[in-house]
Amino acid sequence: MSGEKMNEKFTAFCGLCCVDCIPSNRDFFTLIQNLEAMISDLEFDEYAKLKAKKNPIFEEYPTFIQLLREIESLKCSVPCRAGGGKPECEVRNCVQGKSHLGCWECIDRHACTKLNSLRLIHPNLDYHLDLIGKYGPDNWFSKRKAHYRWQNDDSK
Repeated sequence: MSGEKMNEKFTAFCGLCCVDCIPSNRDFFTLIQNLEAMISDLEFDEYAKLKAKKNPIFEEYPTFIQLLREIESLKCSVPCRAGGGKPECEVRNCVQGKSHLGCWECIDRHACTKLNSLRLIHPNLDYHLDLIGKYGPDNWFSKRKAHYRWQNDDSK
């Protein structure tokens, strides 16, 4: 990703990179929608009932459908800087309340408890906020590190 410049709308108010985030992965959510349509067309629920007589795992089919719908509810169609994201996002509300472009402009961000839940999943969040502060919200992308905790070599 060297030399990569990206539209700043993909830099979330909190400093996450939207293109790295699972809820922003359009291909993933298209696959889920296609799977749901296909299993509905196939009436797989009826098939699962029959299969459950010999293989009890198929009794869990309704749970599978429930989980699939919960995963689908995670979808973020539009970056938060373009009006998407969760309406109740306390980070965005804080940033906008302070008239900042993002958390990288806040002098109190290192001690900010609003970012703590994100830091648990995104271990490079503070590093990324430092990058954004230094290079700007449209020029930091090529220098970013892993998005999620499980993507770091030292977490495996």
